[in-house]
Formats: sequence, C-alpha cells, structure tokens
Amino acid sequence: MTAVIVIVVLLALLLFASSYFFRYTFLRADKPDPWNDGLGEFVLKDRAFFERPDRELLEITARDGLRLKAWFYDQGGDVTVILCHGYRGGPVELSGIASHLYAEGMNILLIFQRAHGLSEGSYFTMGVKEKLDVADWAKEIAARKPDGKIVLFGWSMGGNTVMGAVGEALTENVRCAVADCGYDDLRTQLLFSCQENMPRLPAKRFFIRLLGLYCRLFKGFSLNDPRSASLGRCKIPMLFIHGTADAVVPYDNLDRCYQACAAKKQRATYQTVPHIRSCGSDPRRYFGELDAFIRENTK
Repeated sequence: MTAVIVIVVLLALLLFASSYFFRYTFLRADKPDPWNDGLGEFVLKDRAFFERPDRELLEITARDGLRLKAWFYDQGGDVTVILCHGYRGGPVELSGIASHLYAEGMNILLIFQRAHGLSEGSYFTMGVKEKLDVADWAKEIAARKPDGKIVLFGWSMGGNTVMGAVGEALTENVRCAVADCGYDDLRTQLLFSCQENMPRLPAKRFFIRLLGLYCRLFKGFSLNDPRSASLGRCKIPMLFIHGTADAVVPYDNLDRCYQACAAKKQRATYQTVPHIRSCGSDPRRYFGELDAFIRENTK
C-alpha cells in the first residue's frame, strides 16, 4: 500500500512539474504595451504605418477551430508578403520591415499568431500548429488575389513557423520564403533556453522530455517537429538570415536549416549581430538583399 501511495505522489509531482513548464513556456501572455516590448532600438518599428486608417482586419478559422486575426494593408499590388512575428511578440515588431516592403509596392499581411494579440487561443505551440495557420493564411490571400504572388517572412518563432509551412501543401501563389533567426528543432531550442534561463535546474533533459510527453498527451502536439524534415520537402526558394552573436537562437541553426533545404536557397550572415537585430544593424544591406530576393522570385 505504501508503494502505491509513493507512486501516486510521484506521478502527481511529475504532472505538476510538466504542467508548470507548459504554462511557463507556451501559455498566452499578451504585452500591455506592444510598443515598449524591450526589443531595443535595433528592431525597426513604424507606428504611423502600422496604424494606417485604411488597414483591414481579416479573420480565418484555424483547423482546430480558433479564430485567427491579421491586419491587411492592400494597395492593389501584385505581391503580398505575409509576416510572422516572434515568441510572445506581435506584428508591431515587424512594422518597420512591413513599412519598407509596402513602400516598394507590396501588399502586407501582419498576422497575430495563435494565442497572441487579437487571435484566439490560450496557448501557442512555437511553430508546430502555427505552420498550418500560415498555410491557411496564404490560402485566404490567394482566394482574394487569385493571380497574385505571395511571399512568406518570419523571424525567431515566426521563422520556425515559415520553415514549417514550406513543407506543407501550399497554394501555388506562394513563390518564396524568408526565415530570419529561425530554429531548426523545437526540443533542442527548448533545452538551450532552459540552460540559459534556468542554469541551476538539474536534469534539464528529463524535464524537457516530460514536457514533451505532457504536450502530446494533453495538448495535442509534439515537440518532435524538426524543420530539417519540412525543409527537405520545400519546393520554393528560401532566404536564411542569422546573426553570429545570437544568444537566443544559436547561429548554428542557420547551417542546419540551410543544408536541409531541398529547394533553391540563399543565406545571409550578419557578423556580431544579436537575435533579430540584423535589419536594424545594417538596414541598407538587409533591405537590399531582401528586396533583391523577393524581386527575383516574384517576376
């Protein structure tokens, strides 16, 4: 009887621990003021563009029933860029890049990933379910602009989302994709983040496995979702961007993702640049390479 009690107590403790790590990692946590998100001056933002009065709020229903929202800036262009923000961020953080692309004549779709901002959801999955959401957003834009061309862009968690989406059945309107500071393997990324943020926690690999089991049993998704697999199915040109001083998503992710990509591909390395700061550190180079890549693949 004592052994049974001990086992029950251990299982309860493990369930509590895995639930805690899930809430800590994946639970919705909207920022009260997205314009002061702590990203710093090297993340370009454009409030005037973001709050344009002619923007339109679009909505789609995800495959699991969540209502997802996005701001659409339609100027009647041939090319629409779908931009995917990072971890617990929002489209505001990409407003500077969106503003530049809009000035180049492109339409812009700034999405709220699930469990962020205006989109529904109590938790997100760091790219696992979001990759299907992006594929559905592309389908929505293709329905609105049947003869238009679509570009996917994402950084950090959004980069992982985009790299996952290119391995799915995408509408033929999607012509190319850009991943800035995206991570390859979610499990490896979580372990790295755990080592950085919880250095004194023992048995980190065990707790990550425990978290993975909890996600699979209770939340319907797996941490085993490597981007090397989806990139191996990619059929559209890819541009990979990363800074060598990235302390959030290690730079070696660029090599793994680039090598795994089966399609036409380019890479851009920014020396001594931290996480998602490449654009702000050298806008002329960044926008020059980005514009050239999009123009070449949306002719």
